[in-house]
Amino acid sequence: MTVLLVDDELDYRSLVSTVLSSRGFDVIVAENGEEALGKIQGLTPDLVITDIYMPVMDGIKMSRALRALPGFGKVPILFLSGYDDQHTLEAVKDPRYEAFLRKGSPLEELVRWIDYLTTPAENRPYALPRGTQTNITVRSRDRSRTFTNFPIL
Repeated sequence: MTVLLVDDELDYRSLVSTVLSSRGFDVIVAENGEEALGKIQGLTPDLVITDIYMPVMDGIKMSRALRALPGFGKVPILFLSGYDDQHTLEAVKDPRYEAFLRKGSPLEELVRWIDYLTTPAENRPYALPRGTQTNITVRSRDRSRTFTNFPIL
């Protein structure tokens, strides 16, 4: 399985890349959305993990560009950010995105979300990953289940 990891912070990008590689994922890394779009030409990753606020092209703009590409309609997107203010949370409240993880959360939370989001939607457990706190409303792309709150990790 392949994961596209996009983050402008070298240390965090290295940490998450190491975690993903140790779990057997092929990792494509980029430091902003524009670089990521250039690196995935002809590829469709199984998961996208992206920071929200980055120079050149942020994670929201990049995710919109990805969704416009053939084959990216169902690729799960996990947003990361050091911010969890109302503006940030509103930016990722969209039925096309699966989750938001606050940077600084325990790595176990990240691993649980990676496992959850890389499981085919029809085989995912009904419950969100253990330890998930929920605070705001979300719409799920998976119509077979309804989550009443957006996962804030």
